[in-house]
Amino acid sequence: MKLIIATIKPFKLEEVREALTEAGIRGMMVTEIKGFGSQSGHTEIYRGAEYAVNFVPKIKLEIVVPAGMVETIVDTITNTAKTGKIGDGKVFVLDVEQAVRVRTGETDQEAL
Repeated sequence: MKLIIATIKPFKLEEVREALTEAGIRGMMVTEIKGFGSQSGHTEIYRGAEYAVNFVPKIKLEIVVPAGMVETIVDTITNTAKTGKIGDGKVFVLDVEQAVRVRTGETDQEAL
């Protein structure tokens, strides 16, 4: 099993969710986050005063999948979330040692 962590632009969330559902994903965790990478923030003007916005709003997706689905899911996320502009996000893939469904006690792939 693998944990896929992806950061995407907030306005792409619904489109990515629909694409992942079509790809067979039955659940995911979504968190609103702030961060910066090569974008490294920007400046804005509010009531005539300029100020720095050092952290950019992003969405973090966390999805646990069987190892055989990783390539399909990563491709789905990258193709759907891509705008071609700086700040499109990143995708990370990590190993998952164990999963347990709390309600039934099912473990590992049966818990997904």
